[in-house]
Amino acid sequence: MQHPLLRFLGSIRLAVPLMAAIVLILIGATFYESQVGSSTVQELIYKSPWFGGLMALLALNLGVSAASRYPWRGPRKVGFALTHLGLIVLIAGAAAVIHVGVEGMLLVRTDSGPNDQIRVEGEFVEVMQPDGQTQQAEVLITDGQIHPRQAAGLEILGYSDNTIKTVRFIDSGTVVNPAVHLELKSDRMGQTIDRWLGLAPLPYRTVALGPAELAIEQASDAQALDRLLKPSPETDTYPWGTLTLTTPQTQESFDLKAASEREKAIAFQNFKITVAQVFPDFQIKGNQPTSASEQFNNPAVQLLVESPTSRERWFVFAQGDFPPVRTVIEGEANPDLAIDYEFVAPTANDFFHVIVGPDQDLYYSAKSSKGFLSGPLAIGQSVTPGWADFQITLTESLAQAQLQRDIVSVEDGSLEGQPALQVRTAAGTEAWLPWGKPTVIDDPAGEILAAFSPKLLQLPFAVKLDDFIVDRNEGSESVAMWTSVIRIIDAAAESISDRKVWMNHPTWYHGWKLAQASWNPGDLSQSTLQVKREPAWVTALTWLGSALVIGGIAVMFYGPAVMKKLKQVSIPVGEEQEAESSPLPNTSASLLGSTE
Repeated sequence: MQHPLLRFLGSIRLAVPLMAAIVLILIGATFYESQVGSSTVQELIYKSPWFGGLMALLALNLGVSAASRYPWRGPRKVGFALTHLGLIVLIAGAAAVIHVGVEGMLLVRTDSGPNDQIRVEGEFVEVMQPDGQTQQAEVLITDGQIHPRQAAGLEILGYSDNTIKTVRFIDSGTVVNPAVHLELKSDRMGQTIDRWLGLAPLPYRTVALGPAELAIEQASDAQALDRLLKPSPETDTYPWGTLTLTTPQTQESFDLKAASEREKAIAFQNFKITVAQVFPDFQIKGNQPTSASEQFNNPAVQLLVESPTSRERWFVFAQGDFPPVRTVIEGEANPDLAIDYEFVAPTANDFFHVIVGPDQDLYYSAKSSKGFLSGPLAIGQSVTPGWADFQITLTESLAQAQLQRDIVSVEDGSLEGQPALQVRTAAGTEAWLPWGKPTVIDDPAGEILAAFSPKLLQLPFAVKLDDFIVDRNEGSESVAMWTSVIRIIDAAAESISDRKVWMNHPTWYHGWKLAQASWNPGDLSQSTLQVKREPAWVTALTWLGSALVIGGIAVMFYGPAVMKKLKQVSIPVGEEQEAESSPLPNTSASLLGSTE
């Protein structure tokens, strides 16, 4: 006789409500997944201890129910045991898929190199402490709620899916760096704008407001101050600036734009100077000189300088703080030649300039269609420059300003920002971590480097997109099929494999499945592949469980008939008739448990 607890664990009285609860949970999880995504459902439900406990209890119910019918004699009992064993194996396989399987998205492009990192579900927090110790933790964010609240040594205070970066100056610098805060207000437009201006860094000297310009300037002496407080004379300027060539004997200036359009080199004494390239907005990217834009914000020019005894390559910058960079191609550098590049930015039609005098007093100059204004400027003073009814007020002035960038959460949908995580260090310093950008936290214990980023997984191989083909239906522009032509590069195996992937036609590589996930109609140089992997033993569990369930059901339903036919063949006719007239055994046992 069975113990009452074992009888209950293997009974249908436990199986029915247990399966009903699991079915309801799965239905709810399906709808919830459509709202919050699969990663959230995985963490909150499928990977949770309570759901694992329910599935383990179901497996226990199936196991006890099957064991209670031992010995398994006859096809029905054998089939019953096989079916229950198969269900237990399927439950184990499903748990293994959830906890062991890997799935992510791989973005590949034809115009970039091979990619060996997939984006898996979830976010990641990585922190490097001042002593160099590194900690990592996964973070789950659901409807603005964060789990866990402690990650990688940081306390997580909150999350915002829309933050913007603001810039301000604080008076904590160690060198003289004037900065001012201006407020622009228009009652007619119902608009108030505030801006910071600072002499350093350079990009904060000037702010464009449509056709108008705000700027801060430094007057080195009284003459410079007097010149800045008077209207600028109308002069003809070269739009790209001028090159000034100097030797001990002579000096000559050339229009850079005209020089760059010349078919022949500039002849200057015994030098030949060719304008190789002009960079309107010079920057270094990937160790190569390039231009960030076509606007002359930070102009530079590359020159080829030839003489009878040498050939040199020069990089000359309009910013006077940067000396020319010279590279000798042949011969030796000529010390007698100097080249300067002067660029005067065109003055805006409407402007308001704050001028820092030689004694650090503040002045202003303003220009509009109504004329030119200038004079002293004090905190709280308002100036009407003539731009509609705008008034410009100096609200703050700093002598030793230091730039400080802040992250703030905004609810205004018109301001497009980025997600960020708000954290607090052990010493109490609070900071925002923008998504995908490392952030330095100035903490009393030292600088802490923290990053809130997508969770990435390194693949044992890399994938290169060679081509992306879009086939269209004949006679129309509708898309029929799209195909990714890829190369799988395995450095460890020193092999390269050419493959094609299209919808419902994945490719496999060493247990990894690569399938076409999505594409960008506006950018046919890009493709997104789904990369998935399950260990071989997990796949074997799934197939074994399915085979046991199918085999068990077949034995239960078809086994008695087969056994009956076998008996009819093996026993005499008289005994067969006697067997047919005898009562049949009870075969109404439940597939899930006893009816007790």
